[in-house]
Amino acid sequence: MTLREKYIRAHTLLVPLLPSLDSSAHTILASITSATSSLSAQGRALHLLTRFLSPAIKPVSSWDTRLALLKTALDRFDGGLLTAFDMADTEEDEERMVEAAAASWQVWLCLHPNGTKGGMRGEWEMGRTWAEKREVLYEQGKWDPLTNITKEKRLDFTAMDAFMSRALAALQEDGAMAMRVFPPEAGVLLAYAERLAGEVVGEYISPLLSEARNLGTPFFLSATAACFREAWRVVDGLLALVASGRSGNPPAPSETRRSSTINPSSGEAFITTEAAEDVIFKMFEPHMDDYLDDELDELKRTFESICKQWDASLARITGSESTGNSDVVGPHVHGQPQTQARFLDSQNPALAKRNVLASFTDVLLLPVTIVPRAVGAGVGALGTNVGSGLNAMGTGVVQGISMLNPQRWMGSGGESADSSNITTEAGYKSFVDDGSLFEIGEDDGNEGIEVTEETQYALDDDVDDEAGWGEVVSERTPRSVSSIEGTDGVARTSTSLAADGSINPVAAKPATTRVISKPANRIARPSQHEPPDHVRSFAALDLLLSLDVSLELIHASRDALKRLETFSNYPRPIGTRVRETLEDVFCEMLSTLSTRHIARGFGIATDRMMVYKPAEHQETTSVAPLLQFFELVHVGDTIQSMVQVFFDKEMAPYIDKTDFLNAVVREKKRFENSLDDCVAAGLNAGTQALMNQVEHIVLTRTKPREYYPTEDTPLDLKPTQGCTEAIACLESHCKLLRGSTSREVLEVFYQEVGIRLLAILQKHIKRQIISLNGGFQVIADLNAYHAFIASLKVPAITAEFEHLKMLGHVFIVADAKDLAQIVRDVTRYGGAYRPEDVYEFIQRRSDWKRIEKIVDKTMYNLSFKEDCVVS
Repeated sequence: MTLREKYIRAHTLLVPLLPSLDSSAHTILASITSATSSLSAQGRALHLLTRFLSPAIKPVSSWDTRLALLKTALDRFDGGLLTAFDMADTEEDEERMVEAAAASWQVWLCLHPNGTKGGMRGEWEMGRTWAEKREVLYEQGKWDPLTNITKEKRLDFTAMDAFMSRALAALQEDGAMAMRVFPPEAGVLLAYAERLAGEVVGEYISPLLSEARNLGTPFFLSATAACFREAWRVVDGLLALVASGRSGNPPAPSETRRSSTINPSSGEAFITTEAAEDVIFKMFEPHMDDYLDDELDELKRTFESICKQWDASLARITGSESTGNSDVVGPHVHGQPQTQARFLDSQNPALAKRNVLASFTDVLLLPVTIVPRAVGAGVGALGTNVGSGLNAMGTGVVQGISMLNPQRWMGSGGESADSSNITTEAGYKSFVDDGSLFEIGEDDGNEGIEVTEETQYALDDDVDDEAGWGEVVSERTPRSVSSIEGTDGVARTSTSLAADGSINPVAAKPATTRVISKPANRIARPSQHEPPDHVRSFAALDLLLSLDVSLELIHASRDALKRLETFSNYPRPIGTRVRETLEDVFCEMLSTLSTRHIARGFGIATDRMMVYKPAEHQETTSVAPLLQFFELVHVGDTIQSMVQVFFDKEMAPYIDKTDFLNAVVREKKRFENSLDDCVAAGLNAGTQALMNQVEHIVLTRTKPREYYPTEDTPLDLKPTQGCTEAIACLESHCKLLRGSTSREVLEVFYQEVGIRLLAILQKHIKRQIISLNGGFQVIADLNAYHAFIASLKVPAITAEFEHLKMLGHVFIVADAKDLAQIVRDVTRYGGAYRPEDVYEFIQRRSDWKRIEKIVDKTMYNLSFKEDCVVS
């Protein structure tokens, strides 16, 4: 049937009804009622008449007058339908309710051509009247939202859980009725859900958040995220109800997938996932501005508190150094003593880092509890910053972070309580009864860690780089370790995991002193005397960076991120602010970690190395500040690896990592560059300190007649003591740097060591008086230095030392003419030394005064028959 044929048919049916439209509304309805029997048919007839008399058709000249009378009749008819619907609802007669609702909806469409739009659905009188009769809208007095705050000022959402269960039960019951009674396109279910969310859930949440704000900002932040998560159950319930169709048996909300697509053919296309989510988004929007502002402000306050505690600890240790207080070993955070067991003491520092990163990754993957319901479990006591003393609610992520104790590295998991007084320097430990390692990810190598381009340096698999650690460890002296009180003189409170997985505050043990003893397979050099003050000033240089502080900063950031992730799907404009705040949280963490912790620690270490004077220290094989700095490099690399893992797990899903203009990407790059600059500046100062030590060794360990022995002294072509000790010092420090930084930095360090060592040796040779026999000793030393430099595998420096080794031959050539020819041969040294340079060296020969004339004559072709006499 064509459109023209359809119109002819409708015109034929409707024109006979037009004369009745000239009378009153009562007469019009009587004529329609006589023509059709059911209410739904009457509604359709009135609907068709209204459209027939529309300005688009104008079937008769008086169409406008008749249309006005028809609308009056529609209003009267709709009033009767509303009365009939109310009676049917009272009698619970759904069949009559469906008939009245269908007819009323037809009338509504006649009077409101745009009635199917979302903004108009809630104005349908019949749907609004039905919703107002729902009992759940008038039960607010039965629920006290403040019962979610316990007497101990903790959050316990057991009460809200019961409240939400009642609200969801009402939504399931009343929503199922709405779906059975009302046309799907009327949007009654969605309008009812909006009223339920706004007038019931919203009114419950508002006083709860107001009281939470009075208890403190951390409390308010945790309560806001928890309330939103609880309110989101309305969305899950609504989608579950829609997914169930009209069967009357809706599935559980947990079975509903938020990403599910509503099937338009089933009449459910009028409630999409987006529309269902907007119910809660609109309800919660008034709280979002305050929450987003407070989230970032509280994070900054938390960071400031952590940094101030660290600054106080740092001031304590630096102050104790200047006064010679040997009882204080290093800064302490939250009452946890940091022993002198370090990365450098580990047989395999790379493995220690892998263990840390694997455990850190496992912690980040732990499930997060936003809504606290465990009564008496202590979960509500979780603060937004560990050890801050705030009785505020945090997130369940703290339980996982607390498992990551950086002071338990490389310990023995089988230690008993009786062995707690004996520990080793095999890694960071704390004195705990069980002596266990990380509770998760224990010694699992590469498992559980995502190796990226940025974290590759922490997983260096070069076997040579990890060799020789035991030799270095065996030279380290055991130190006493003491628990230190907080900066205020009061023992701080640490946290422990209860049997049920909650975190309970545990008072720190009284300060005790325990001596670390070496195990049988380690050789320890006992300390015979108390070190002088100038030695002690470098004792705790490696404690200028703290993994505890870094973990606290990351943990505080993760708390904030997990709360913000609850709102990550918010539509614009609030959604834009949420994502911006997510980025700001990570950027603030990087900035604080870089400027307030890493840069300061490395800066102090660099300053200490610059004032290091080798002559004030008895030990010659090690440079104390440089050893401590190498430990700082290890810790810094571990912190950077943890930041990279944190970035990959928590921030990468929300940003484009390839967008170099993104604030997070730029701040992360700035953080990495800052760490590199700190390491470079420290290495420069450390290299200078190391070479000062080497020069001091060469000067003090070289005997006066080392290269000018007496005639009866037997030749011993072994390297001298000064040479041996200088090389040992260099080798030990070069080994320590392997595996803790990139190969590029290593090559630069080796090259700088080689260049400065070359200058030291040249200067040293020019100070000596060297005989022919002593020349062989010079060559033996130069060969030893060359072998050491060759082991570094830096070709440019190796070539320089080959030329220096060749230069040593000028001290063993007895014939003066041959010596002069050697001096003139510029190709002999690869262009590294000019004849004038070699001439300076041969002047240090013991027989120089005897051969000087011959050498000059041969070199410069001088022919004097007699000496010049000045009269």
